[in-house]
Amino acid sequence: MPYNQLANLDYFDIRNALRDYLRANSDFTDYDFQGSVLSNVLDVLAYNTYYTAFNTNMVANEVFLDSATLRDNVVSIAKQLGYVPRSSTAPAASVNCTLTFTNTIAQTAVFRKGSGFLTTVDNVLYQYTLREDVKTPIVNNVCTFTNLKIFEGIPLSQSYTVGSRTPSITLTNKGIDVTSIRVNVYESVNSSQSVLYVPVENILEINPTSEVFFVTEGEDENYVITFGDGILGKKLTPGKYVTVNYTVTTGATSNGARNFTFNGIVEDENAGASLNIQNITITLNDQSRGGASIETIDSIKRNAPAMFGTQNRAVTADDYVALTRKIYPPIADVYAYGGQEANPPEYGKVKIIIKPSDEDYLSSYAKLTIQEELKKYSVGSVIPEIIDPSIIYIELNSKIYYNRSSTTRTAEDIKKLAIENIQKYIANSDTEKFGGKFRYSRFVSAIDSSDSSIRSNLTLINMRKDFYPSLNNKTYYELCFNNPFDYDCDMPALSSTGFVVQQYANYTSYLEDRDGKVVLFRYTKDNIKEILNPEIGTINYITGEIKLYNLTIIKGSFSDDKIEVRLMPQYNDILAKRETFLEVDISKSTFTVIEE
Repeated sequence: MPYNQLANLDYFDIRNALRDYLRANSDFTDYDFQGSVLSNVLDVLAYNTYYTAFNTNMVANEVFLDSATLRDNVVSIAKQLGYVPRSSTAPAASVNCTLTFTNTIAQTAVFRKGSGFLTTVDNVLYQYTLREDVKTPIVNNVCTFTNLKIFEGIPLSQSYTVGSRTPSITLTNKGIDVTSIRVNVYESVNSSQSVLYVPVENILEINPTSEVFFVTEGEDENYVITFGDGILGKKLTPGKYVTVNYTVTTGATSNGARNFTFNGIVEDENAGASLNIQNITITLNDQSRGGASIETIDSIKRNAPAMFGTQNRAVTADDYVALTRKIYPPIADVYAYGGQEANPPEYGKVKIIIKPSDEDYLSSYAKLTIQEELKKYSVGSVIPEIIDPSIIYIELNSKIYYNRSSTTRTAEDIKKLAIENIQKYIANSDTEKFGGKFRYSRFVSAIDSSDSSIRSNLTLINMRKDFYPSLNNKTYYELCFNNPFDYDCDMPALSSTGFVVQQYANYTSYLEDRDGKVVLFRYTKDNIKEILNPEIGTINYITGEIKLYNLTIIKGSFSDDKIEVRLMPQYNDILAKRETFLEVDISKSTFTVIEE
């Protein structure tokens, strides 16, 4: 009897295996299977075996987290690890709102939850609302609501009466921000007083009387609210009336909103009537940020085991990474290390470096919020500290040579294809990450493979760092690239955008290097470089470090006073060490398509 490959999933291999099996039988030794009735029977058997094997294999794949492909199955497996996938997250902004009333006798004004402000981003209107009532005193017909935290989204509500079965309610809307869910339980549908139930964060902290609820993701990205069973959490008795209020958000689309108009309801705390508003002044504390889409399947596969490993506490650096991703979803990457590894060492601290997905740096408010949330999980007296990443921007200057006779595409089409292919490679590589690496050969190959008409490309690269000076203050600056610079005695490796210093306020000044020194110069009317200061700093070509001494900058290059500093790297491959984050800046790269 011949050996049979029982694990084979290919139809033709299965059919051939069946033929070999029959031929091993003496009754079919000389039988011609081609064109026979038995051949058709074997085809049917092979098809049946093939589909059965395929379905069995797919079912087996869906049982394991790393091989499952259907979201419902991935979510179900994650539940076994105690992990609830992140919902859509509403962006939040902080504003102050000063209201002037017309001859009111009210003493306290209440800004009602569910109302708030309107804003426009990319010509699309968005609604931002309060999640809780906020009150403030009225003095001389004026009141000021300070640090109002408003969230994007549309407030919605669902309710039901508890029956004999274990109470649960499915929220049928897509795009729900789970953090916005508020659950109130009434004695009956006619009751006016309710009890606010809170979401469970740690089952070890609840008992049979805890007024809590559980949130899980059900089928088709719908969320399910369940309550305790009398052991873990208080059990709801039949007849109870439950209302669930939540917000449906668009996620990240309104990140960066800065201009808001009033669209709220302000009432007299005592009378409950709306107040007559004469004038409104809105000032921005922090632009909207933090919005994110529902967690992807790949993210769940990565984060579920990591969160399970934390055991709801932060001990190791990996614990802080996993918990930070949970607390603040819109993260491109995050890195953490113990304070003892810092230079100089800072014992009792853990350093967390976050690169947001929608901007370069976190706001002070976002940092403080994340730090306070992480403290809930910290063990002992360890203090989490959020620090900004050191971003190195990589700019490409590429000349792309192509054969016009071998394509119908224009030079502009070739350019677009090259950029798209580079962006595709970046998305699937380890370039834009902490500890990432810019691999020059891979980028060159990505350009060449964009179209069959491309013959070659000549690509040069620059490293860039942006810094924001302390205006009108004599300040020491240190720019660390952690990659060696290309030293050429005939050409400067360093260049910068223009800025104004106090000592030479009538000129626009620039930076460049001369034999290990950083010089300050200006351009004359004849476009000739005139040295203003032959040594305002030093440059270390080996360590990739620039130091600027005693500069009093009064104006930067752009509206936000940013100054760009560019360096030519010694090597084409660029490494990101520890807190360094690499980002390929396509917007400031140049691509020139040339016909061969």
